[in-house]
Amino acid sequence: MDADPDDEALSWNAPADPSHVESPGDGPAGPPEHREPIGSALLISYGVFAGIYLLYTVAWMISGMRNHGAVGNPLGDIVYRAGVVLAIAAVPLWFAVTLLLTRLKRPVLRLLWLFVGMIVLIPWPFILGV
Repeated sequence: MDADPDDEALSWNAPADPSHVESPGDGPAGPPEHREPIGSALLISYGVFAGIYLLYTVAWMISGMRNHGAVGNPLGDIVYRAGVVLAIAAVPLWFAVTLLLTRLKRPVLRLLWLFVGMIVLIPWPFILGV
């Protein structure tokens, strides 16, 4: 039984076809930055980490608003507020810098650094109710 020409019309991978054109990224001569598509499990992992980091940011914001840092002197209050702002900014900065600096590395390394950030940036004031 011969192949139906209609079925062949739905195929895009026939190099013998005269209309087939190789793109610059095809084959071994493609650019080194050509990456494989992200797998489903990896994409879900990134989403879970992004959600956790978002929750951490909100928790640091709530902790910063809850504690007014009544130090007693103006310089102490300024330093306390700067520390709160830096604590809030540290979470999205860690996430963004990790994604930026590990973009050409293996995905396992990126997930490891996101996990390390998740441990380092735990919002202890929010968890302990301080």
